[in-house]
Amino acid sequence: MGTIVNQVINALRAENIRADEAYPGGRIPALTGAVAAVRLGKVDRSVRTTNVEVVIMSPAKSGGSLCESTALEAVEVLQNMGGTCVKGVCKFDEMADVFYIEIEAEFFGTATADDWSGGPGFSVTIGTQAMPHVISFGLQRKTDNEVTALKDAKWQFTLEELLPPDSSEPPDPIEPFALIVTRNLTDEILTECTLISVKREDTLRGISQTRVGLAKTRSVMGIL
Repeated sequence: MGTIVNQVINALRAENIRADEAYPGGRIPALTGAVAAVRLGKVDRSVRTTNVEVVIMSPAKSGGSLCESTALEAVEVLQNMGGTCVKGVCKFDEMADVFYIEIEAEFFGTATADDWSGGPGFSVTIGTQAMPHVISFGLQRKTDNEVTALKDAKWQFTLEELLPPDSSEPPDPIEPFALIVTRNLTDEILTECTLISVKREDTLRGISQTRVGLAKTRSVMGIL
């Protein structure tokens, strides 16, 4: 699958944006037009997020408009790859005689020196609707004073999503619904699910949504 940096470079080149690895990869060619320097940023394995830093540069003689338009194209490429982007303002470097714009893109997945594992490590489906923006999922047995036997206890789940700006939101599920968590070797199936709370927060990276619900039954189907 290659590294996330190589995937970003290839995606930019596919849209006719000259791109190379900033460091310690190949050298950026002489600036006769706009180019993109790509490097790996912060990797947070605890929440499976990886940042990729892209710097768009253009020669001074081309003016800042070329740098700005190329940066907007690069942002679109990164968003189509599933990245959540923050684009800086156009600046001028007198020593290098170039305009440049810094872009930071956050991807869900874990990067190593020579590999990339995209996504949160699992997928979630509600009914027949895939949930493409899930970033975490938690499950625990719900016990309280009213439960007399563990087999009667419901399962409480927490589903956290980050909906990128301008993304289409799936419709709310019709209760009761089934929820399936698919991992490499297992399907975890929750049935007769209902929601007990929904929390939404508007952030710079999109809408953070956390849904808490209860499931009556849980079963696991594995591949042996």
